[in-house]
Amino acid sequence: MSLDAPGGGTGSGFHGFDTPQIRTMASNMKTISPQSRTMHGELARLLMEVQGLMDGKPAVVSPSLQPLVGQVLPAFYHGLPGSLHQELDDTSASLGRRCDQLDTVQGLGLVGISVDPALDFSDEAPPDRTKIDNALEYFDDHIDDSGGFLWANSAQGAGEVYDDFAKLTPTELDAVMSQMSDDQLRKLNSQLGEGSSWWGGGDADGGVQQKWENMLLSECGPETLTRLQAQLTNLPWEPDPKTDSVKDARYEPVDLPLFAPDGSAPDVTADISMGRVGDCWFMASLAAVTEQDPDFPREHIRQNPNGTYTVTLYDKSGKPVEVTVDNKMPRNDDGLVYAEPSSNVLWPLIYEKALAQYKGGYGNIEGGFGDQSMDILTGQDAERHNPKDVSLADIDDRLSKGEAVTIGSNSKADKNDTRMVSDHEYTVRSVNMNSHPPTVEVMNPWGADGSKDHLVTLTEDQYRKLCDEVSFTPEVV
Repeated sequence: MSLDAPGGGTGSGFHGFDTPQIRTMASNMKTISPQSRTMHGELARLLMEVQGLMDGKPAVVSPSLQPLVGQVLPAFYHGLPGSLHQELDDTSASLGRRCDQLDTVQGLGLVGISVDPALDFSDEAPPDRTKIDNALEYFDDHIDDSGGFLWANSAQGAGEVYDDFAKLTPTELDAVMSQMSDDQLRKLNSQLGEGSSWWGGGDADGGVQQKWENMLLSECGPETLTRLQAQLTNLPWEPDPKTDSVKDARYEPVDLPLFAPDGSAPDVTADISMGRVGDCWFMASLAAVTEQDPDFPREHIRQNPNGTYTVTLYDKSGKPVEVTVDNKMPRNDDGLVYAEPSSNVLWPLIYEKALAQYKGGYGNIEGGFGDQSMDILTGQDAERHNPKDVSLADIDDRLSKGEAVTIGSNSKADKNDTRMVSDHEYTVRSVNMNSHPPTVEVMNPWGADGSKDHLVTLTEDQYRKLCDEVSFTPEVV
């Protein structure tokens, strides 16, 4: 069998998975999927008949089957088992692609081209050996390019090679990087250390370094990354974990799910718990945005096949910027030093690390205002106002429209109210215009285990006395 043919390899079809058996299963899925529609209609009619005999009692108590009662039009099937038609078709196609990938990866191994095992069963087009060979040749031809001028960007070659490598699939890229010799990696590292800046404090969409690191972290397998991280030392693979108050942090993995395994929406009152870095401005806004749109974190964090996470942030112009990080978090002998997984989910920690990477280190994310983090999170041009100019009725109106709102306490807040923290950003959760007087409930991003009240209810007079800024997105998040 040709290496370039779908499923190319030894012909045995067995390398950790029995791909002929998997292909047979996929074919069976495709064959039986139309039957789910017939089953759906028959079950709906049966439940309707039973419903008529039950004297008002429900025909079924299963949440997945209750919606069937009353479905009489075959063209408008909702839920199980009718939805299995598309799901089985999609799964069958995915299994076919994965088998093609697996067989072709094995074939590459037979000719000495290694691919990280973590990518063996990826759902993508099978790797093309010609593209791998051409990419390696392109590297040798262009990595030493400069501009021909003394003032030219000495990293031009790395930029040209990046543009070429960015066209590869993750498996092809992993194969190319695995094939590179130590000398080739030294040349790349030298280029990445010259004439190229990082994100520039988050003010731009980044230079050659950022592009290379993001691509490698999001696509290469763990074994390949271990070698690259040791060789490409001019890439800042992790944000600097040290701050003014934390000098002894080290990175260690936190093995937790990104979101709740049961699929439930993020609960910011349980999930948000900041640590020993002054990024309340960011964590409060992250909570405010998620309160208004619980799907927001899932839509802005992509879990990559290699186990890393790519977070979409936004630069000052509102342009999306992808930042890739892993699950290693700063800790010392006492435990995690920054955001904590108080409810055993990882997404707030991933967001915080992505911001630290974007800004060039955890020490660079200390101090800010709610509107600044809303800009970074949503790409909107958020607003900041004096509380004297924004009533609780105004805040209630903005919340009802789906806008995110935070408030910042002033320097004397804790002296005037022991529940509060001075110079601190809070998430605005709700306004009660029916209470006398009207009140606003705010959340401290320190979390439920913080030394101050987690949830605080303020009257309008207290809100204006204790706070010196209120920020909000100008549109629905």
